[in-house]
Amino acid sequence: VKAPSFLSIHMGVKAEVLPPDTDCHHFVLEDDWNRLEEPYGSIFLSIPTVLDSSLAPEGQHILHIFTICSIEDWEGLAQKDYDAKKELVADEIINRLENKLFPGLKQSIAFREIGSPKTHRRYLARDQGTYGPMPRGTPKGLLGMPFN
Repeated sequence: VKAPSFLSIHMGVKAEVLPPDTDCHHFVLEDDWNRLEEPYGSIFLSIPTVLDSSLAPEGQHILHIFTICSIEDWEGLAQKDYDAKKELVADEIINRLENKLFPGLKQSIAFREIGSPKTHRRYLARDQGTYGPMPRGTPKGLLGMPFN
């Protein structure tokens, strides 16, 4: 079964927005498990700079945020509408993270780049922007990875 694609947001933020004991990986599901695989229903967040601060300029952190979505949500849009939709969806995702985890997140953004499934298809040469097939079972070592 083909995995869905994702909307990805890469951000640089001011370090003070994250509490000192912030973990590297976060998973946000506000409502219930039924929304887990729905478009935009869950948010995955990785903050590699809590493990290695040298990855970002001093006083900043890197956030990689992604959520499930389908390429069909992004096709057939005029460039202006496509760009506006990316900004709108990213704002909604960031608002959710701000409300759940990091108050002041929006005001701390120094850099933001948004990738849709169309971006993944174009730059990663992935069919419909997907990341490939879903594993049939639990991949070996997945739960044994650091911080999972």
